[in-house]
Amino acid sequence: MKIVQIFPGKVWGGAEQYVLDLGKALSAEGHEVSYVARPSGAVSSRLKGAIDFTLVPLGGFFSGKAARMLAPVVMDADVVHVHDAGQVPAVMKAIDLSGSKARVVLTRHIARASRTMPHRRGAMRRLHRMIFVSDLGRRLWQSVNRWMPDEKCLTVHNSIPDSPAAEVEDLHARFGVDEKTPLIMFTGRVRKSKGCETLVRALGKVRDLRWMMLFVGTCKPADYDKELIEAARECGIADRVGFYGFSDRVRSLIPQAAIGVAPSIVREACPLAPMEFMQGGVCVIASDNGAQPEYITDGKTGLLTPPDNIDALAAALRTVLTDYKMRRRLGEAGRAYFRSSMSYRSFLDAILAAYSE
Repeated sequence: MKIVQIFPGKVWGGAEQYVLDLGKALSAEGHEVSYVARPSGAVSSRLKGAIDFTLVPLGGFFSGKAARMLAPVVMDADVVHVHDAGQVPAVMKAIDLSGSKARVVLTRHIARASRTMPHRRGAMRRLHRMIFVSDLGRRLWQSVNRWMPDEKCLTVHNSIPDSPAAEVEDLHARFGVDEKTPLIMFTGRVRKSKGCETLVRALGKVRDLRWMMLFVGTCKPADYDKELIEAARECGIADRVGFYGFSDRVRSLIPQAAIGVAPSIVREACPLAPMEFMQGGVCVIASDNGAQPEYITDGKTGLLTPPDNIDALAAALRTVLTDYKMRRRLGEAGRAYFRSSMSYRSFLDAILAAYSE
């Protein structure tokens, strides 16, 4: 099949990594994949030199110019996979302009009960399939959008592909800590909404224990690390909080962690970070305010805590920092569950089924 993947945003995050991983996997299966990205921002910068892509000014509102630029891209496509509902009208207009017979599939990467504006419903009704990355996301959207035929909607939980073996630096050595010191790791965009300050203040309550905290990802805003360092200083742990920065090999770094923490304080549709820890066999602590309970069973494949609750997060950290056997058991159980129920092979098969006629 000829498949067009359209990147949703300007900022690199989980949805953008999802698109790139999916495109590479489809190419490896023998499909002809092309990509569309917006002209400015971290996404286009990140992709330069990695893959070929077409720049189209797709925003959250209909753009006739974008539709005209998209038309030759989608003309011969069998499938156009969109990852932002706001881009659907322009894609449908491009389909009409080009005479394309492509099936348009939308993946909704968020979990919100947001009504689709009436003027967009015509374009949305033409979708071949609408994929939700969690049952939560599907329930919330369908609760206020009953006009979409249920048979067009399906849930395909996120997954992540196996990472190729890669040599990575020793994190204990880089941050100057003894190799027996447990590394606690956060991955992803380092920002307030991801619960980073909550995590730092929870760590302040377990400063009597041995550990080193590493944030792996880009700070948003760029100087947010200064706020976290100040919070760490207030808690007396400034020398135990480190910032690695962005890495395109984060999945290769993860196995060095003893504990992975995903403490988001906003509702997550189906975040990749907890899955990355589970895939790597690392004990995960995550917030329970989104779809995380759909794939993390508290006390069996990880630990779940209420969002933005410093005391609860500190208690969970203390539990696994002081119980090595439990930490190892949770990590191994999480990896076993990921392999049996969330493999990238099963995810890819579900996506290909959604593409089919």
